[in-house]
Amino acid sequence: LAVLSLVLFPSVVLADAISDFYKNKQISILISSTAGSGYDTYARLLSRNLGNYIPGKPSFIPRNMPGAGGMIVANTAYNKGPHDGTLLFTLHFTLPLYQAMGGSGVQFDASKMIGLGRLLASASALGVWTDSKSKARTIEDAKTHEVVLGGTGSTSNSVLFPYILNNMIGTRFKTVNGYASGDSVMLAMERGEVDGFGAYSYLTFKSTRPDYINKKQITALVQFGLKREPDWADVPTGIELATNETDRKAMEAATVGPEIGFSYFMPPGVPAARVKALRAAFDTMVADARFLAQAKKAHLDLRPASGAEIEALVDKALGAPKVAIERLRALMIAKGGVRCQDFGDRNLCRKARKKKSKKAKKAE
Repeated sequence: LAVLSLVLFPSVVLADAISDFYKNKQISILISSTAGSGYDTYARLLSRNLGNYIPGKPSFIPRNMPGAGGMIVANTAYNKGPHDGTLLFTLHFTLPLYQAMGGSGVQFDASKMIGLGRLLASASALGVWTDSKSKARTIEDAKTHEVVLGGTGSTSNSVLFPYILNNMIGTRFKTVNGYASGDSVMLAMERGEVDGFGAYSYLTFKSTRPDYINKKQITALVQFGLKREPDWADVPTGIELATNETDRKAMEAATVGPEIGFSYFMPPGVPAARVKALRAAFDTMVADARFLAQAKKAHLDLRPASGAEIEALVDKALGAPKVAIERLRALMIAKGGVRCQDFGDRNLCRKARKKKSKKAKKAE
Protein backbone atom coordinates (compact mmCIF):
# COMPACT_ATOMS: atom_id res chain seq x y z
CA LEU A 1 0.00 0.00 0.00
CA ALA A 2 2.83 2.41 0.87
CA VAL A 3 4.51 1.68 -2.47
CA LEU A 4 1.21 2.19 -4.33
CA SER A 5 0.68 5.53 -2.55
CA LEU A 6 4.17 6.67 -3.49
CA VAL A 7 3.46 5.85 -7.16
CA LEU A 8 0.00 7.45 -7.28
CA PHE A 9 0.55 10.46 -4.98
CA PRO A 10 4.30 11.11 -4.75
CA SER A 11 4.06 14.80 -3.77
CA VAL A 12 1.62 14.03 -0.96
CA VAL A 13 3.80 11.25 0.43
CA LEU A 14 6.93 13.43 0.29
CA ALA A 15 5.09 16.31 1.97
CA ASP A 16 4.00 13.96 4.74
CA ALA A 17 7.59 12.76 5.14
CA ILE A 18 8.82 16.36 5.49
CA SER A 19 6.06 17.19 7.94
CA ASP A 20 6.75 14.06 9.98
CA PHE A 21 10.45 14.89 10.12
CA TYR A 22 10.08 18.53 11.19
CA LYS A 23 7.18 18.07 13.61
CA ASN A 24 8.40 18.95 17.12
CA LYS A 25 11.90 19.57 15.75
CA GLN A 26 14.09 22.59 16.44
CA ILE A 27 16.14 24.24 13.71
CA SER A 28 19.26 26.06 14.88
CA ILE A 29 20.53 29.09 13.01
CA LEU A 30 24.13 30.05 13.73
CA ILE A 31 24.74 33.80 13.47
CA SER A 32 28.27 34.91 12.66
CA SER A 33 28.08 38.22 14.52
CA THR A 34 27.00 39.75 17.81
CA ALA A 35 23.48 40.59 18.93
CA GLY A 36 22.13 43.77 17.35
CA SER A 37 24.30 43.60 14.24
CA GLY A 38 22.87 43.46 10.74
CA TYR A 39 23.62 39.76 10.41
CA ASP A 40 21.87 39.19 13.73
CA THR A 41 18.84 41.41 13.06
CA TYR A 42 17.99 39.73 9.77
CA ALA A 43 18.73 36.20 10.99
CA ARG A 44 16.31 36.73 13.85
CA LEU A 45 13.68 38.02 11.43
CA LEU A 46 14.16 34.78 9.53
CA SER A 47 14.01 32.63 12.68
CA ARG A 48 10.75 34.24 13.81
CA ASN A 49 9.00 33.51 10.55
CA LEU A 50 10.41 30.67 8.47
CA GLY A 51 8.99 27.88 10.64
CA ASN A 52 5.46 28.99 9.75
CA TYR A 53 6.08 27.97 6.14
CA ILE A 54 7.81 24.62 6.71
CA PRO A 55 5.63 21.48 6.89
CA GLY A 56 5.55 20.35 10.53
CA LYS A 57 6.19 23.93 11.70
CA PRO A 58 9.52 23.43 13.51
CA SER A 59 10.69 26.01 16.05
CA PHE A 60 13.88 28.03 15.56
CA ILE A 61 16.75 28.71 17.94
CA PRO A 62 19.12 31.53 16.90
CA ARG A 63 22.63 31.29 18.34
CA ASN A 64 25.24 34.03 18.11
CA MET A 65 28.72 32.72 17.41
CA PRO A 66 30.87 35.75 16.48
CA GLY A 67 34.58 35.75 15.77
CA ALA A 68 37.26 35.53 13.11
CA GLY A 69 35.22 37.42 10.53
CA GLY A 70 32.57 34.70 10.43
CA MET A 71 35.07 31.84 10.15
CA ILE A 72 34.02 30.23 13.43
CA VAL A 73 30.45 29.75 12.24
CA ALA A 74 31.45 28.54 8.77
CA ASN A 75 33.91 25.97 10.12
CA THR A 76 31.54 24.82 12.87
CA ALA A 77 28.47 24.45 10.65
CA TYR A 78 30.42 22.68 7.92
CA ASN A 79 32.25 20.19 10.13
CA LYS A 80 30.41 19.77 13.42
CA GLY A 81 26.75 20.58 12.87
CA PRO A 82 23.98 18.18 11.83
CA HIS A 83 23.61 17.74 8.09
CA ASP A 84 19.99 16.69 8.20
CA GLY A 85 18.17 19.98 7.59
CA THR A 86 18.04 21.16 11.20
CA LEU A 87 20.92 23.63 10.91
CA LEU A 88 21.11 26.93 9.03
CA PHE A 89 23.87 29.52 9.24
CA THR A 90 24.85 32.98 8.10
CA LEU A 91 27.87 33.15 5.82
CA HIS A 92 30.06 36.23 6.12
CA PHE A 93 30.13 37.30 2.51
CA THR A 94 33.90 37.70 2.28
CA LEU A 95 34.56 34.05 3.02
CA PRO A 96 34.09 32.52 -0.47
CA LEU A 97 36.68 34.95 -1.88
CA TYR A 98 38.90 34.34 1.14
CA GLN A 99 38.77 30.63 0.33
CA ALA A 100 39.59 31.31 -3.33
CA MET A 101 42.65 33.26 -2.26
CA GLY A 102 43.97 30.42 -0.12
CA GLY A 103 43.22 32.14 3.17
CA SER A 104 44.40 30.44 6.36
CA GLY A 105 41.99 28.76 8.75
CA VAL A 106 39.48 27.67 6.09
CA GLN A 107 38.03 24.27 7.01
CA PHE A 108 35.15 24.32 4.55
CA ASP A 109 34.43 24.29 0.84
CA ALA A 110 31.92 27.04 0.10
CA SER A 111 31.07 25.44 -3.24
CA LYS A 112 29.46 22.53 -1.34
CA MET A 113 27.36 24.71 0.95
CA ILE A 114 23.65 24.62 0.11
CA GLY A 115 21.94 27.96 -0.37
CA LEU A 116 18.61 28.64 1.32
CA GLY A 117 18.08 32.23 0.23
CA ARG A 118 18.99 35.86 0.79
CA LEU A 119 17.05 38.54 2.61
CA LEU A 120 19.22 41.55 1.87
CA ALA A 121 22.16 42.78 -0.16
CA SER A 122 23.49 46.25 -0.83
CA ALA A 123 26.72 48.10 -1.38
CA SER A 124 29.09 48.34 1.56
CA ALA A 125 30.79 51.61 2.34
CA LEU A 126 34.03 52.70 3.92
CA GLY A 127 33.47 55.99 5.70
CA VAL A 128 33.98 58.33 8.63
CA TRP A 129 31.94 59.86 11.42
CA THR A 130 31.11 63.28 10.01
CA ASP A 131 32.22 65.02 13.23
CA SER A 132 35.41 62.98 13.60
CA LYS A 133 38.83 64.58 14.02
CA SER A 134 39.89 63.22 10.63
CA LYS A 135 40.14 65.80 7.87
CA ALA A 136 39.17 63.29 5.21
CA ARG A 137 35.70 63.77 3.74
CA THR A 138 36.38 62.33 0.28
CA ILE A 139 38.48 59.47 -1.03
CA GLU A 140 40.96 62.01 -2.41
CA ASP A 141 41.33 63.54 1.07
CA ALA A 142 42.24 60.08 2.38
CA LYS A 143 45.33 60.10 0.16
CA THR A 144 46.82 63.00 2.13
CA HIS A 145 45.27 62.58 5.60
CA GLU A 146 45.49 59.51 7.84
CA VAL A 147 42.14 57.97 8.70
CA VAL A 148 41.84 55.52 11.61
CA LEU A 149 39.21 52.87 10.95
CA GLY A 150 37.73 50.18 13.15
CA GLY A 151 37.77 46.60 11.88
CA THR A 152 36.80 43.12 13.00
CA GLY A 153 38.66 39.95 11.95
CA SER A 154 41.43 39.73 9.37
CA THR A 155 39.05 37.98 6.95
CA SER A 156 36.46 40.76 7.08
CA ASN A 157 35.88 43.50 4.54
CA SER A 158 36.31 46.06 7.31
CA VAL A 159 40.00 45.14 7.36
CA LEU A 160 40.60 44.07 3.78
CA PHE A 161 39.01 46.98 1.90
CA PRO A 162 41.26 49.60 3.56
CA TYR A 163 44.38 47.53 2.80
CA ILE A 164 43.33 47.13 -0.82
CA LEU A 165 42.78 50.86 -1.28
CA ASN A 166 46.01 51.81 0.48
CA ASN A 167 48.06 49.69 -1.88
CA MET A 168 45.98 50.29 -5.02
CA ILE A 169 45.42 54.07 -4.99
CA GLY A 170 47.62 55.32 -2.14
CA THR A 171 45.13 56.10 0.61
CA ARG A 172 46.30 56.40 4.21
CA PHE A 173 43.85 54.22 6.08
CA LYS A 174 44.99 52.71 9.36
CA THR A 175 42.89 49.91 10.83
CA VAL A 176 42.38 49.07 14.48
CA ASN A 177 41.36 45.41 14.34
CA GLY A 178 39.73 43.07 16.78
CA TYR A 179 36.30 44.61 17.38
CA ALA A 180 33.69 41.93 18.02
CA SER A 181 31.33 43.18 15.31
CA GLY A 182 30.45 46.05 13.02
CA ASP A 183 28.13 47.25 15.76
CA SER A 184 31.10 47.49 18.14
CA VAL A 185 32.98 49.52 15.54
CA MET A 186 30.07 51.97 15.30
CA LEU A 187 30.04 52.48 19.06
CA ALA A 188 33.81 53.04 19.04
CA MET A 189 33.38 55.57 16.23
CA GLU A 190 30.69 57.48 18.15
CA ARG A 191 32.99 57.59 21.20
CA GLY A 192 35.86 58.95 19.12
CA GLU A 193 38.11 55.90 19.49
CA VAL A 194 38.33 55.63 15.70
CA ASP A 195 37.49 58.01 12.85
CA GLY A 196 35.32 55.60 10.93
CA PHE A 197 34.57 52.12 9.68
CA GLY A 198 36.25 49.88 7.11
CA ALA A 199 33.04 48.40 5.67
CA TYR A 200 29.35 48.43 6.52
CA SER A 201 26.26 47.69 4.48
CA TYR A 202 24.15 50.59 3.19
CA LEU A 203 20.82 48.92 3.88
CA THR A 204 21.97 47.79 7.31
CA PHE A 205 22.55 51.42 8.13
CA LYS A 206 19.09 52.24 6.77
CA SER A 207 17.50 49.47 8.85
CA THR A 208 19.38 49.60 12.14
CA ARG A 209 20.94 53.09 12.25
CA PRO A 210 18.81 55.27 9.95
CA ASP A 211 20.00 58.57 11.47
CA TYR A 212 23.50 57.83 10.20
CA ILE A 213 22.12 58.24 6.67
CA ASN A 214 19.14 60.56 7.14
CA LYS A 215 20.99 63.06 9.35
CA LYS A 216 24.31 62.62 7.52
CA GLN A 217 26.07 61.56 10.70
CA ILE A 218 28.46 59.51 8.58
CA THR A 219 30.28 60.42 5.39
CA ALA A 220 30.92 57.58 2.96
CA LEU A 221 34.26 57.84 1.15
CA VAL A 222 33.93 54.85 -1.17
CA GLN A 223 31.35 52.12 -1.70
CA PHE A 224 31.81 48.54 -2.77
CA GLY A 225 28.98 47.42 -5.01
CA LEU A 226 28.07 46.99 -8.66
CA LYS A 227 26.40 50.42 -8.67
CA ARG A 228 26.08 53.46 -6.44
CA GLU A 229 23.38 53.50 -3.78
CA PRO A 230 20.90 56.40 -4.12
CA ASP A 231 21.91 58.14 -0.87
CA TRP A 232 25.56 57.91 -1.93
CA ALA A 233 25.11 59.01 -5.54
CA ASP A 234 28.26 61.17 -5.37
CA VAL A 235 30.43 58.49 -3.73
CA PRO A 236 32.58 56.42 -6.13
CA THR A 237 32.60 52.65 -6.18
CA GLY A 238 35.77 50.67 -5.72
CA ILE A 239 35.51 49.50 -9.32
CA GLU A 240 35.44 53.12 -10.50
CA LEU A 241 38.65 53.86 -8.61
CA ALA A 242 40.62 51.21 -10.51
CA THR A 243 43.09 52.78 -12.91
CA ASN A 244 43.90 49.72 -15.02
CA GLU A 245 42.20 46.55 -16.22
CA THR A 246 43.91 44.27 -13.70
CA ASP A 247 42.79 46.40 -10.78
CA ARG A 248 39.32 46.62 -12.25
CA LYS A 249 39.06 42.83 -12.35
CA ALA A 250 40.36 42.66 -8.79
CA MET A 251 37.73 45.11 -7.58
CA GLU A 252 34.99 43.28 -9.47
CA ALA A 253 35.98 40.08 -7.65
CA ALA A 254 35.96 41.88 -4.29
CA THR A 255 32.50 43.30 -5.03
CA VAL A 256 30.81 39.88 -5.33
CA GLY A 257 30.75 39.60 -1.53
CA PRO A 258 28.32 42.45 -0.89
CA GLU A 259 25.99 40.88 -3.48
CA ILE A 260 25.88 37.72 -1.35
CA GLY A 261 24.79 39.95 1.51
CA PHE A 262 22.71 38.46 4.31
CA SER A 263 22.27 34.99 2.89
CA TYR A 264 21.55 31.72 4.66
CA PHE A 265 23.04 28.32 4.00
CA MET A 266 22.93 24.68 4.99
CA PRO A 267 25.96 22.39 5.31
CA PRO A 268 26.46 19.78 2.57
CA GLY A 269 24.69 16.46 2.74
CA VAL A 270 21.17 17.62 3.60
CA PRO A 271 18.68 15.28 1.88
CA ALA A 272 17.40 16.76 -1.39
CA ALA A 273 13.73 16.57 -0.37
CA ARG A 274 14.39 18.65 2.75
CA VAL A 275 16.45 21.17 0.79
CA LYS A 276 13.56 21.54 -1.63
CA ALA A 277 11.07 21.99 1.21
CA LEU A 278 13.19 24.56 3.03
CA ARG A 279 13.82 26.55 -0.15
CA ALA A 280 10.12 26.47 -1.01
CA ALA A 281 9.33 27.73 2.49
CA PHE A 282 11.82 30.58 2.16
CA ASP A 283 10.53 31.62 -1.28
CA THR A 284 6.95 31.55 -0.01
CA MET A 285 7.88 33.58 3.06
CA VAL A 286 9.59 36.44 1.21
CA ALA A 287 6.54 36.78 -1.08
CA ASP A 288 3.96 36.64 1.71
CA ALA A 289 2.21 39.93 2.54
CA ARG A 290 2.26 39.09 6.27
CA PHE A 291 6.03 38.70 6.32
CA LEU A 292 6.56 41.81 4.18
CA ALA A 293 4.36 43.81 6.54
CA GLN A 294 6.36 42.60 9.55
CA ALA A 295 9.65 43.57 7.89
CA LYS A 296 8.25 46.99 6.95
CA LYS A 297 7.00 47.60 10.49
CA ALA A 298 10.50 46.83 11.78
CA HIS A 299 12.01 49.17 9.13
CA LEU A 300 13.94 46.28 7.62
CA ASP A 301 14.49 46.60 3.89
CA LEU A 302 14.48 43.45 1.78
CA ARG A 303 16.27 42.50 -1.43
CA PRO A 304 15.63 38.76 -1.51
CA ALA A 305 17.21 36.13 -3.74
CA SER A 306 16.69 32.40 -4.09
CA GLY A 307 18.96 29.62 -2.87
CA ALA A 308 20.11 28.89 -6.42
CA GLU A 309 20.95 32.57 -6.99
CA ILE A 310 23.13 32.88 -3.90
CA GLU A 311 24.91 29.63 -4.76
CA ALA A 312 25.69 31.16 -8.15
CA LEU A 313 27.19 34.22 -6.42
CA VAL A 314 29.36 32.00 -4.22
CA ASP A 315 30.53 30.14 -7.33
CA LYS A 316 31.29 33.49 -8.99
CA ALA A 317 33.51 34.49 -6.07
CA LEU A 318 35.25 31.11 -6.04
CA GLY A 319 35.74 31.28 -9.82
CA ALA A 320 37.22 34.77 -9.95
CA PRO A 321 39.91 35.12 -12.67
CA LYS A 322 43.39 34.12 -11.57
CA VAL A 323 44.75 37.57 -12.40
CA ALA A 324 42.15 39.13 -10.08
CA ILE A 325 42.93 36.73 -7.23
CA GLU A 326 46.66 37.29 -7.54
CA ARG A 327 46.24 41.06 -7.66
CA LEU A 328 43.95 41.08 -4.61
CA ARG A 329 46.35 38.90 -2.70
CA ALA A 330 49.23 41.21 -3.59
CA LEU A 331 47.25 44.27 -2.51
CA MET A 332 46.31 42.67 0.81
CA ILE A 333 49.75 41.46 1.81
CA ALA A 334 51.72 44.48 0.59
CA LYS A 335 53.13 47.08 2.97
CA GLY A 336 50.77 47.75 5.85
CA GLY A 337 48.51 44.86 4.95
CA VAL A 338 47.77 41.52 6.54
CA ARG A 339 50.40 38.86 7.09
CA CYS A 340 51.36 36.96 3.97
CA GLN A 341 50.40 33.64 5.54
CA ASP A 342 46.90 34.94 6.29
CA PHE A 343 46.10 35.51 2.65
CA GLY A 344 48.46 33.44 0.62
CA ASP A 345 50.12 30.11 0.08
CA ARG A 346 52.59 29.49 2.90
CA ASN A 347 55.21 28.09 0.51
CA LEU A 348 54.99 31.22 -1.61
CA CYS A 349 55.34 33.32 1.53
CA ARG A 350 58.51 31.44 2.49
CA LYS A 351 59.94 31.99 -0.99
CA ALA A 352 59.09 35.68 -0.81
CA ARG A 353 60.82 36.00 2.56
CA LYS A 354 63.94 34.22 1.26
CA LYS A 355 63.99 36.46 -1.81
CA LYS A 356 63.65 39.55 0.37
CA SER A 357 66.43 38.30 2.66
CA LYS A 358 68.79 37.73 -0.27
CA LYS A 359 68.15 41.26 -1.54
CA ALA A 360 68.88 42.66 1.92
CA LYS A 361 72.18 40.76 2.13
CA LYS A 362 73.24 42.02 -1.31
CA ALA A 363 72.44 45.55 -0.25
CA GLU A 364 74.79 45.14 2.69
